[in-house]
Amino acid sequence: MGTLYGFNAPDILRFPGDSPCFKAVFMNSIRRQLIPWAKVLLSQALVLALVLSLRDDIPFAGPLLLLCQGLAAALIGRVLGLSSFWIPIQILLPLAAAYNAVVPAWAYLAAFAVCALIYWNSASEQVPLYLTNRRTEQALAKLAAEYKARSFVDLGSGLGGVVLHLAASDPALKARGVETAPLVFLASRIRQTLSRLPNAAFVYRSIWDEDLSAHDMVYCFLSPAPMPRMYLKAKAEMRPGTLFVSNSFAVPDVEPERVVDVGDGRKTRLYLYRM
Repeated sequence: MGTLYGFNAPDILRFPGDSPCFKAVFMNSIRRQLIPWAKVLLSQALVLALVLSLRDDIPFAGPLLLLCQGLAAALIGRVLGLSSFWIPIQILLPLAAAYNAVVPAWAYLAAFAVCALIYWNSASEQVPLYLTNRRTEQALAKLAAEYKARSFVDLGSGLGGVVLHLAASDPALKARGVETAPLVFLASRIRQTLSRLPNAAFVYRSIWDEDLSAHDMVYCFLSPAPMPRMYLKAKAEMRPGTLFVSNSFAVPDVEPERVVDVGDGRKTRLYLYRM
C-alpha cells in the first residue's frame, strides 16, 4: 500500500512509534501533559516556602492552615494559567500529603475509581481529557455562524461546555457531543438537563463510531496520535463543503484552509480543514 499524509496506510491504524513525525507530535503531547503538573508543583512550592518563612507569625495551624495553603496554591495556579479543573486538586493536595498515614485504604481505592471513570478512554483512544476554554468556545461559535453550520458535533465532548455554548449561541444549530468517559458523560448530561437547551444533545459513543456525514461542522480536541486516522475518517464520511476543526493539533502533512489564533492565555490555535 502507498503512503498517505506522510504515513503508510496500515501504519495510520497502528500509530507507529518509529515515525519521525509521530515522535515529534508525541513528544509535544507529553510536554503539554507535564506543563500543568509543573505549574501545580510550582504553586504548591511557592506557598509552602511562604508558610515556612512566616510560620512563627501565623496564628493557626493544622487542617485550617493546610486548607489555606491549598486555596493560595489554587489562586497562584490560576494566575499561572491552570484551568478550573485543577482547583480542587490544588486545595486538597496539602491535606492529602499531610494526612497520608491516616487516610484509609478505601479512600485511595475510591480516588482511583473516580479517576478511572474520568479518564476511561485516555489509553484506548489515545485521547486525554482536554477541556476547551471559554475563549475557544466563543471562537467556535463565530466559526459556526460564519460557515452557516446547522449541525455541529464535538468528538470527545468532555463536560459539554462547547456543545452547550454553541447551542445557546444559536437556537437553530443542532449541537451534539460524543463522549465515552462515564463520569464526564454523566456530568455533561446533568448540565444539559439544567440548561434546558432543546438543540443540545450528548450521546455515549466512541468518537470512531460517530457518523460524521450528519454534521456541517466537526470539532475535536484530541492529541497528536489519532489525528491522521481521524482525518481519514473525516475525509471518508463528511460531505463536500463541510468543516473539520482541530484544536491545537494539526493533521500531519495536510495544509489547513485556515488557522485561527484564539488569543487566549493558552495560545490556542484552531486548524480548519474544508472537506
